[in-house]
Amino acid sequence: MLKIFSTQLNGIFSKIQQDNEFAFEDAARLLAQTVLSHGTVYFTGKDEMEAVCAEGIHGQEAFSNAKRLNASEISGLTSVDTVIASARFHDDEPVLSLLQEIKQNTDASIIFLASRKEKGEEAAPHCDAFIDLMVKKGLVPAENGERIGIPSAMAGLFAYHALFLTAKEILEEYED
Repeated sequence: MLKIFSTQLNGIFSKIQQDNEFAFEDAARLLAQTVLSHGTVYFTGKDEMEAVCAEGIHGQEAFSNAKRLNASEISGLTSVDTVIASARFHDDEPVLSLLQEIKQNTDASIIFLASRKEKGEEAAPHCDAFIDLMVKKGLVPAENGERIGIPSAMAGLFAYHALFLTAKEILEEYED
């Protein structure tokens, strides 16, 4: 099972990279602008996707100006701030409501990390950049026919690191 999981997970990571190439660039530019403008990178996540928040705020490669988004702070978001939201699926109603509130009441940029349930589904309308995490079901078939091994958080962490590295590359170009 572990070999199947590992192989499938590598495939997910490759697909995330290939299918989101332009979204990564757009999102990384937003993050670079936030850093250069001395704005704040806010994180919010639902369920297991809190892992992305923990990495972005407390990880060894966290943005220095990162913090968790509290509901009471939404009205204080400005045009130099960016919110990175993460959820298992792109149609998560509480997350979409939060993104809509941010978009309607602030000028902050929004990056949303989540999986589409079906290929071709429209991404969340309230975000400036959407990264499809490509995790629709478990990766490993169990003996009873069920699929297990659903790596939503791992895919979110992969996307976070891809964003961080791409933003860092952009910021290094500004330093030269």
